[in-house]
Amino acid sequence: MNPLTLLLMRRSAGLDAWLATLSTVELEALLRARSDVLRHPAPTDLAMLADRLSAQASVHRALLELSKPALQVAEALLALGGTAARHELHALLGATDTARVAAVDAAIDELIAMALAWPLHGRVRQVGGWGAISPDPLGLGRSARTLYARLTPEQLDRVGAHHGVHGLGRKGIDAVVAVLTDQEALRARLSEADTGVAAAVRQLAWHGPRRSGVRFPEPGEPHGVGHELAVQGWVVPTEWGIAEMPREVALAVRGPEYQAPFDAHPPHLATAPVEPAQLRAAGEHAALVALHSVRALVTLLGHSPLATVQGGGVGVRELRRAAKELGSDVTAVRLGLECAAAAGLVTLAREGDGRTTSRRGYQPPVGVAMPTDAVDEWLAAEPADAYARLLLAWWGLPMVPSLRVDESGRPAPALVRAYGHPEHVRMRSGALAALASLGEARGLVELGTLRELLAHRAPFDRELPGDADRLGATLAEAELLGLVATGALTPLGHDLLAAVRTDRPERALRDALAGLLPAPTDTATFLPDLTALVTGVAAAPLTRLLDSSADPERRGIASVWRFTAASVRRALDAGHTADGLLAALAGAADRPLPQPLEYLVRDVARQHGQVQVCAVATCVRVADAPLGAELAAQRGLAPLGLRLLTDTVLVSDRPVADVLDALRSAGYSPVEQDSSGATVIARAPARRAPVPAAAPWPGPLPDVAAIAARLTA
Repeated sequence: MNPLTLLLMRRSAGLDAWLATLSTVELEALLRARSDVLRHPAPTDLAMLADRLSAQASVHRALLELSKPALQVAEALLALGGTAARHELHALLGATDTARVAAVDAAIDELIAMALAWPLHGRVRQVGGWGAISPDPLGLGRSARTLYARLTPEQLDRVGAHHGVHGLGRKGIDAVVAVLTDQEALRARLSEADTGVAAAVRQLAWHGPRRSGVRFPEPGEPHGVGHELAVQGWVVPTEWGIAEMPREVALAVRGPEYQAPFDAHPPHLATAPVEPAQLRAAGEHAALVALHSVRALVTLLGHSPLATVQGGGVGVRELRRAAKELGSDVTAVRLGLECAAAAGLVTLAREGDGRTTSRRGYQPPVGVAMPTDAVDEWLAAEPADAYARLLLAWWGLPMVPSLRVDESGRPAPALVRAYGHPEHVRMRSGALAALASLGEARGLVELGTLRELLAHRAPFDRELPGDADRLGATLAEAELLGLVATGALTPLGHDLLAAVRTDRPERALRDALAGLLPAPTDTATFLPDLTALVTGVAAAPLTRLLDSSADPERRGIASVWRFTAASVRRALDAGHTADGLLAALAGAADRPLPQPLEYLVRDVARQHGQVQVCAVATCVRVADAPLGAELAAQRGLAPLGLRLLTDTVLVSDRPVADVLDALRSAGYSPVEQDSSGATVIARAPARRAPVPAAAPWPGPLPDVAAIAARLTA
């Protein structure tokens, strides 16, 4: 049997037997808590599962999920040799009252629930992967038997003789260990020891467990402090002049009043009651605003994709352009862009030769950020379905989108995964879970204090530089998405937490959101001041209609569009007729259209097409001779160099597009015609890229229940 197999057997010995006592439900809960052990191939029996649970890498991952009390109990258990009775742990951790005993037991149960320890004949035994992670628990060394066994028979005789145990050699190790670990006798010997030796012993007991310059003296060699420490058995020389104090000796020197650190209760943070109805309303409002802003963003990208920078990703300049066009800010655009990309709605693509190709991964520059083929279906989806997809995409992002800086501290491009790390996903999960622990009717007075609570709930995962900034940005994103409001977790936040803990998070979240987010509205209120008001989320067809014929002034829960001559002309240029446009608007109106809107549409329509521009280079035809003369004499059109060929035909040397722009700027409503005289409809097609390959959902594996049932069969 090879050494690795022997190591695994020692590390997981007995764990598989305990696993066999668990029910299917209990084993399933354990597998969900330690899902990394389900990597392919899935464990085929409990022995394989025990080996994986005991592996150092898996234990290290589990540490990131442990609370501070559980870590402190684990360290105390390791200091006691990896196995101890509960009352021994109570004594070492100073659990002298009922509440503290209950807290220690709860921490032990947390370790057992994670299979980092298991009960064995009334004792608690620890998995073996801990030793390499915490080599000196509580500042203590290895056990006395382990260390004294390193001594030669002659060295054991010299140590034993110093304490009245003579001539036993290797067989006398038990007697030597018994003498040297008798706590009362040991403290008595310390009180009689030389001052220098006693000081060195106390220093090692509290701040050890190792000291250099210690070895057994040769016969007749003068004894210094280092020599005396070895000869008297206070420490055991190991290698290269380094000696280690056994943990039993250190605990005896510390005395019976010594208590290992144990923080039984989380820090007390200032909280305040939160009105449930207001919390729910705030979450729903923020969610609707966020959904609307992402819909507007992907719609914009369909007509005006964002260009990538040379180093890869979408640069800050393009993000600012999008924010300006959407009436938003760079933070919201960056967040929406990253979520949409993670949801498969936006990708970086290269356009050329009539084809569009996309890449997943956001490597070097690939052209532009544009919507995928999946975006049209998403835009038409119910709010609950559409928003569930966005929230789950945000949940799995390997970065904090709103906190993206490069090595020099400057804003970094979006859609670049260079700075991704699983710690961001854990912080997201930990922050929302910590807020959930406050209760549904209470919120933090100051959100920044949440870091103290996180440090108690999972201290090993909160020791990285920049954690405070990441936490602040994460909470700000959660507020933008409607998950957090007034320092508390909203019902939407609770629903997200519950959903990601299931095997089908998409379905669970959609079902939960169906009762929270209202259905989209397909009607608008048209007012006499030439505005259209939509309350709630506008349905995709209504949004397309209003965007084509009016200018958006405000987007959100209550969106406003304003009709102008230019916006109506834009609709007519896109192929609408006056009657057709008015009929479409009337079909979307919740009341009869106001007369000013009808007058505006028909007045613009009367002027529309009186001037026709056809691509000769360039030929302009007008409805009558006076209008032709007016154009030829118009000073503002002088740069076009219009010349009359006949009373109703003018020509120019400028391109068609320039002539159209100049005429429209001068207040006319020209239409473009092709060489056959047919009107050219100015309708830019929406641009799409193929959907990149879907990334796997980072949550629990879907067959956990089946694996648990098979293992317990």
